[in-house]
Amino acid sequence: MREHPEVLSISELFSFVTDLGSLIPRVFPAEPISGAEFWSVMADPCPRLNQLLREGLRMDEIIYPFGRGRYRADGGVPAVSMTMLPHIDDDPDGLFDALAAAMQARAVAPVAEHYRGMFELLMRRYDRRTWVERSGGSLRIIRRLVDAFPDACFVHLVRDGRNTAISMSRHVGFRMALIGYALLEFLGVDPWESDDRSEIEDLTDDLAALLPESFTAEAFADYDISPSLCGHYWSGEIMRGLSVLQDVPAERRYTLRYEDLLLQPRASLELLSDALGLGPVDQAWLEGALPQIGRGRSSWQTLPPGDKRELENACAPGFAALAAEGVRWPDVDGR
Repeated sequence: MREHPEVLSISELFSFVTDLGSLIPRVFPAEPISGAEFWSVMADPCPRLNQLLREGLRMDEIIYPFGRGRYRADGGVPAVSMTMLPHIDDDPDGLFDALAAAMQARAVAPVAEHYRGMFELLMRRYDRRTWVERSGGSLRIIRRLVDAFPDACFVHLVRDGRNTAISMSRHVGFRMALIGYALLEFLGVDPWESDDRSEIEDLTDDLAALLPESFTAEAFADYDISPSLCGHYWSGEIMRGLSVLQDVPAERRYTLRYEDLLLQPRASLELLSDALGLGPVDQAWLEGALPQIGRGRSSWQTLPPGDKRELENACAPGFAALAAEGVRWPDVDGR
């Protein structure tokens, strides 16, 4: 999408400004906010993401040019600077300053208007006709996205849940998100937002080692997150997400299987181009995009038999929900 001449490609915005899903109400407030308040949401360093960076746990998605930009990995990087801005411009700091001036000057308005205003400003600046935002794990906020962008087209890129679960169990960002949920459940508060440790005795030693004040890369690597746990999470998100997507008119809702994108890349990109309303496929873009499509790196079939069964059982509800929508995998029969 970044290389399409008509598309403003916005990458990982909602994943990162929500700090891996922990600040969703702040990112989508119910009441109107000022432009300055909106820019604070975009620009404030997020505690979880920056904790990871300070410990040298940098996700592949983070492409900010450390070493030649103004921010340091151990100094607090704004959420929009981690991926969104360097994805758009080779001078993300200059773009940050330009956006800050424009967005802070906006009057009080619903947050959706601020998002649209920011996207429209960027489209004018880079001469683009439309915008596409892609964040990992967007199903978690799909209701808010549908409400904020009621006329948008939604493309659900979905992968075999078993391989997704394995990928999640290894992914720095998803691991951090799941650790945060576990800490919140035991403590009753978000430890990155509150100093309350009154329930700390309920924590296991390995989870206590991941509190912000004691967090280390070694403790993070040692914490066990099984693929089956991630499979349960995947199923829950799929079921909740599909229930919301059903409210989107069929002509503005598309499903693209990740496996089809890998195995039938030309047809998949043509479908994507059509879904986004880009008109006849730009052949130069298509030929340039095809070589960028790689291969999946996770295979649930390599797991030991017991782990494999647990993972299949965990993913069964998600597969059943997808099958009800006509989305199936050849070796998943009736689930």
